[in-house]
Amino acid sequence: MQQIAYFVPLFLLVFGLSASVDVRQAWVERKRFGRGVVCGLLCQFVLLPFLGFCVVKIFDLGEVYGVTLLVVTSSPGGSYSNWWCSLLNADLALSVAMTTASTILSLGLLPLNLIIWVTAAYGTRADRHLRWSGLFLSIGVVLAAILLGLAAGVAFGSAEEPVGDAPRKQKSSKGTKARAFFNAL
Repeated sequence: MQQIAYFVPLFLLVFGLSASVDVRQAWVERKRFGRGVVCGLLCQFVLLPFLGFCVVKIFDLGEVYGVTLLVVTSSPGGSYSNWWCSLLNADLALSVAMTTASTILSLGLLPLNLIIWVTAAYGTRADRHLRWSGLFLSIGVVLAAILLGLAAGVAFGSAEEPVGDAPRKQKSSKGTKARAFFNAL
């Protein structure tokens, strides 16, 4: 029951933010996203785990704290960065694209990074005590929320944002109401 209480708000947050992304506009700008997503993935899966390893070695952290830090620095980011992007009017579509890419890649790169960096830090497989099922369940919930949110945004439409001095156009009142609902989630 406690797991459900954790996953429902996470799902709603990611679903609502993903549904508010204009997928058609994001598709048009996908080339611009490419460099940002690649840079983000390198930071997420190469730089952060390495920095986590450095902190473990510099501060001589025990296995409990060190493995925990390595799990955090090797995990995909996304849910809260999407929320902050939405609040601060940053590029939410790029943030969702990065979250989607890092979540998908984390299925292989999270265990790989943990095996590499935990073994390098402690000389043994200290990660053997991790509940891998819990990690993969979290990743699955985020991935499902992203995909269902994007599908809902496409299905229900969305209000177009003005470009430059162009007047605001609305595709439909249904789309505007759907965008408001998903943003409220």
